[in-house]
Amino acid sequence: MPGNWNSGRRPQPTKLRILRGNPSKTKINPHEPEPPTVDESFDIPPAELDGDVLAIAEWKRVAPILRVCGLVSQAERPAIIALCQQWSRYLDAQAKVRSLGMVVQDRNREPMTNPYLDVADKALSHCHRLWSEMGLTPSGRARVSRLPTGRVPPVTPASKWGSLI
Repeated sequence: MPGNWNSGRRPQPTKLRILRGNPSKTKINPHEPEPPTVDESFDIPPAELDGDVLAIAEWKRVAPILRVCGLVSQAERPAIIALCQQWSRYLDAQAKVRSLGMVVQDRNREPMTNPYLDVADKALSHCHRLWSEMGLTPSGRARVSRLPTGRVPPVTPASKWGSLI
């Protein structure tokens, strides 16, 4: 039997599917749990980021964007914290690469690739993954249209038969 329980694409959250439209007419889960949205107090950086100036700056940049779009709740808080920490790690490693150069010398005075370059690449890879999860990439934004305030568009049935089948 090919594949396993996690083969294929990950399902999109219902809210994102409604915002992007449902061109494939895939069945929308009416029972998906929906955590309550957050208020302006969410924009205050959490204690987990204390002492990390770059991570706090990223939180102050990203959290209001996600809150205003209505795509964030307290459930996504740890993912945003991880995103801010990875972005801070990326910026720190890039600064080290800029100051030391792309090629450094090892103990035997042989040239080698700067180890901070690997750290920067891994951190940026984590950031890309988290950005796409939260809809913060250009392709993700291109598929999302803004909802009118206070209104949710009606959910279209998966087929012309509605939920009868």
